[in-house]
Amino acid sequence: MIKHFWYGILISLLLISGVFIAGCSDQSPAGNTTPATTTAAYTAKYAAGDIIARTASSTDQMLYVIVSYDRVSDKYTRQLIYKNSDGSWGYFVTNKTESVERTLVEKVYPFKITQVKISAIAIVTPTIVVTATETPSGNVPAITSISPTRGGNATVSVTITGNYFQSGATVKLTKTGYPAIQATGPTVSSATKIDCTFKLTGAEKGVYNVMVTNPDGQSGSLDRGFTVGESAPIITNVAPNTGKYNDTFPLTITGQYFKIPAIVRLSQGSGDPKICQVTLTEATKILCNLEILSGPSGEWNVTVTNIADELSGTWNRPFKINAT
Repeated sequence: MIKHFWYGILISLLLISGVFIAGCSDQSPAGNTTPATTTAAYTAKYAAGDIIARTASSTDQMLYVIVSYDRVSDKYTRQLIYKNSDGSWGYFVTNKTESVERTLVEKVYPFKITQVKISAIAIVTPTIVVTATETPSGNVPAITSISPTRGGNATVSVTITGNYFQSGATVKLTKTGYPAIQATGPTVSSATKIDCTFKLTGAEKGVYNVMVTNPDGQSGSLDRGFTVGESAPIITNVAPNTGKYNDTFPLTITGQYFKIPAIVRLSQGSGDPKICQVTLTEATKILCNLEILSGPSGEWNVTVTNIADELSGTWNRPFKINAT
């Protein structure tokens, strides 16, 4: 009986000791807490030297090559690599690299084209070939005027005057933001005159620059020299082309783009113009009566003005008035 009693006491003491020890083991000394360190286990798809592309059959002349991979930041270091002249890879043009997230690189460039040895890739700076150009020996063409200065939705013949025009020169109208209008059949009759034709059908309306380019490459322009829009009158002939004082006679003026009503004037310098009384106006012909009572003799300019739009055209030959 006594023996069982002591066995019971011994077992109780052992149980109490076990509970006490277990409770102490769950506590850590204050100030000695050390956090656990974990490292993410990323799996890189590419290794150093892999050349990567968007498609498996890429024919690009330059692609990215993987230079290295950093597990801590989970980023690739990549660099642009170029093809050699024989189609093999490759060379760098600079030593510039960039660091990019692994997931982004593998998503955008899912294909490995080939692999190269990074240490064997050279940096090659392309050589810029400078081509010597011949300095033009002639003078720059200079435009002083164009006649007529306006054309409508049709074909119009013009005469350009100036200096230093060369045989074989080309002519065009230019306007910012619009295709140039090339002249057809330019004829350089002298260093100071060019005759040519512009086809203006469908051309954008507005003010254009007139440009003449000589065969030696030198160009000259007349800024805002020509307007594409309603055509100004063009006089091709005046008959008769002479007259005398104290006389009245009919004139027949032929040309293009005449409109009703129109007015015909003869002018000389800054003096008062002479008015030819219009009796008939058609698109290509005007009949008028010219009365010459007084004024200086000599050469006079003949001008037709369409009153509605105030557009004018002047005959490129003078009308001669004689004293007797």
